[in-house]
Amino acid sequence: MSETPPKTEVSSSATGRGASRTRAPIALHDTSHRAESEAHLQRRLTVLYGVMMGIGVVMFLSVRVIGWLTELDVHALLHPASLVQVAAFVVGAVCLALLRRGPLATRELSILDVWGGLFPIAVTLAVHGILWTDGNQSYVAILLLFVIGRAIFVPCTPWNAVLVAAAAPIGALALRLSLGRYHAWRNEPTPDEFQTAILVLDQATLWMGVGLAGLAAHVIHGLRVAVRRAEGVGQYRIDEEVGAGSMGIVYRATHALLRRSTAIKVLDPAIAGPETLERFEREVRETSRLTHPNTIRIFDFGHTADGLFFYAMELLDGTDLGQAVARTGPMPPARVIHVLAQACAALREAHNLGLVHRDVKPGNIMLCRHGGEHDFVKVVDFGLVKDISPGAAKLTQVGFICGTPETLAPEVIKGASAAPAADLYGLGCVGYFLLTGQPVFDVSAPLEFLVKHQDEAPVPPSRRNPDVPTDLENVILKCLAKDPERRYPSAGALRGALQRCKDARMWTETRAQAWWTDEYPRQRSGRR
Repeated sequence: MSETPPKTEVSSSATGRGASRTRAPIALHDTSHRAESEAHLQRRLTVLYGVMMGIGVVMFLSVRVIGWLTELDVHALLHPASLVQVAAFVVGAVCLALLRRGPLATRELSILDVWGGLFPIAVTLAVHGILWTDGNQSYVAILLLFVIGRAIFVPCTPWNAVLVAAAAPIGALALRLSLGRYHAWRNEPTPDEFQTAILVLDQATLWMGVGLAGLAAHVIHGLRVAVRRAEGVGQYRIDEEVGAGSMGIVYRATHALLRRSTAIKVLDPAIAGPETLERFEREVRETSRLTHPNTIRIFDFGHTADGLFFYAMELLDGTDLGQAVARTGPMPPARVIHVLAQACAALREAHNLGLVHRDVKPGNIMLCRHGGEHDFVKVVDFGLVKDISPGAAKLTQVGFICGTPETLAPEVIKGASAAPAADLYGLGCVGYFLLTGQPVFDVSAPLEFLVKHQDEAPVPPSRRNPDVPTDLENVILKCLAKDPERRYPSAGALRGALQRCKDARMWTETRAQAWWTDEYPRQRSGRR
């Protein structure tokens, strides 16, 4: 291995961290829609926090400066609490200036949302209410109005509203607890039981406000989702959410004119960024080049009404291999051969076009009912696909590993570029899992997988499942060779080896149909 170990990027939660900022040669998106949404959010935050900062300044001036002018007490302005308020004002003013300066990305707006708005406002109000007005609880009401008003005024998800609003009671509690230190420092009596009761009441009230903020955001966010569904995505009417991929949410939809059921994958706005968008686009562009029946088909791409990138693909009637094994246990060897041979056919086309999937795993291979056939395989989720053809753009940063630890090839872990042999290693891991119901290495931590893939020979599948035939076991173990040169030279060669196994063609359409008739309904209902 290199002196600096490469970083692992797990595809199940991939957010584009491993992608370069270099734009792809063919841009499929128009950033104007997303920029417009960010500008709308920025305007809302600027107005809200500008008003709240103004209220805070007025309260500070009315209590501290006017009090100092009337009493000529210079120590009042130099009091630590006054300095805390001034520091909060400075932070808020800087962040507010940044909000007004020019366009900002969503992540930058999120940071300023807390540190430029909630933090200085909560500190100012809490210090004002707790320390300078003899325990006046009016600050609680103002904070309640702020956290609930923000959830209504600023476009956000319920989770975002709760996270931001929670800083208000937490900040107030920290200041209230520090009040005891303040009294001790000034040799003043500590708060009595009545003040303790006030503390509990304040916290209960503020946390109730946090809950109301989340509820308000939930209602408004739900209305926005309903409007989006009513408007549709391009020419598609959204019916329901059916799952989530590595970078986006998948919906069941219907084409407005063709009346064809379709799957729509929309880039998740929570992880939207230049790198993620680039990878999402690459998934569409590269997958659309593939035409093999065992590869999922791409129909269309475009933008939602509020600027989110999406693409339309065929809607699959089935389950992925991970779910199938989790529900019904290891598969018969004949079925494993049937499944792997179809996956090889899909990968053979991709490799011939210079594309490496890089994330071959049980969750990315679907078992379907398709065109009247049962156990028809579809290879999906080309979100980590890499073009290795001559002249292709280099879109992955040096020092990063893309893939899933359970199925990563040893040479990729060591930092080598992914090649077709890496996909064959991943397919060997899939076959091992289908035969035994377990990953190649029985560990839990991702780093342990990386070490064992490099250094440890796998336990033969037959030692975990005696029903595994020797010829199929030899095929799987050859795929799992540490040296890529000792694996099969191509996906086509692997497919040929599978078809020469004794149990090849023993998994008939009749047996497949029986599984889909008897086992699959129980799987979907969660029963064995």
